[in-house]
Amino acid sequence: MALISVFLPWWGMDGTAFGFSGSIIRWSLWSRPFVGDTSSSPALADAAQTMGVLSILVLAIAFITVALAFLGSFDPGKEYLSLGFVSTILAIAVYAGAVSYTLSNMCQGSPTCPSGPIGSAFASGASVTWGFQAGFYLFLVGGILLVFAVIFHQTFLQRKEVVAQPLSSRDAKFCSNCGNPLQTEAKFCSHCAHAASN
Repeated sequence: MALISVFLPWWGMDGTAFGFSGSIIRWSLWSRPFVGDTSSSPALADAAQTMGVLSILVLAIAFITVALAFLGSFDPGKEYLSLGFVSTILAIAVYAGAVSYTLSNMCQGSPTCPSGPIGSAFASGASVTWGFQAGFYLFLVGGILLVFAVIFHQTFLQRKEVVAQPLSSRDAKFCSNCGNPLQTEAKFCSHCAHAASN
């Protein structure tokens, strides 16, 4: 889920006017966000550059999250899954902070600009809404699923250990010569070839 989210937009702005609606801006993690003409405003150019760098950082954290979740699916411990959840929270916090920073530098107090990462405005028959998009929320759901994976993983492994311990200690046979574990029906040790005692 987290891997799919990096290919979708994470923040955007939509508008509706006189019965027509459409997308105005879409920001993804793959490129520097479009914020308009930056040649006349160094602060706007700096905000766009910062958002571009932080988007790449969030993209890297998202790929690390995917790798940790993948490794956690094979590891009996919960460390990889827990680290994946922490990296999800980090990516979401960094991205939300980057959007807030970019918008505040982009607008510099202008009343016609977005006032925060999520909101809407209505003027002269036109409405504009802005906020986080499908990619952001899909990544958030992936992080929540990592929490459930940690809980399920831990619960499943604890039950397996409790069930497996009595069986293995009761049925275990060891070689009297070298101490190597023997299969239940073994007549000879596979390590030293000594005859197994019954």
